[in-house]
Amino acid sequence: MTSEKQQELSELALRVREHIVRLSTAGGCFTGASLSCADLLVYLYADFLNVHPGNLTDPERDYLFLSKGHDVPALYGVFAELGFMPKERLNNHLKSSDSIYWHPNRSVPGVEFHSGSLGHLPSVALGVA
Repeated sequence: MTSEKQQELSELALRVREHIVRLSTAGGCFTGASLSCADLLVYLYADFLNVHPGNLTDPERDYLFLSKGHDVPALYGVFAELGFMPKERLNNHLKSSDSIYWHPNRSVPGVEFHSGSLGHLPSVALGVA
């Protein structure tokens, strides 16, 4: 990876962490869990996975199942930064007017599966594979 790409991903990860901290001030967020995976999700979505806003229905895209749903603020931050959803939508976190809340929700573009109960996603991912 070039130093320019490393710098780009580092800046993207910083913006995602800023989103996480803002979401935590809205009254509900597993901040530590989200911060702990921000860099990994940035790398996967920005540089590794074959999934982007333009191919969400392509059966050949890559899938990422977030088994530990508590990390969803990091995922939503990545999605907002990469154009899966408008950044302004993060302002609706935990509001009844939107579906971005404590756990991944399939109504959010890019989310493959509702999760919450720890441990049930390996069987779902195996079924998709």
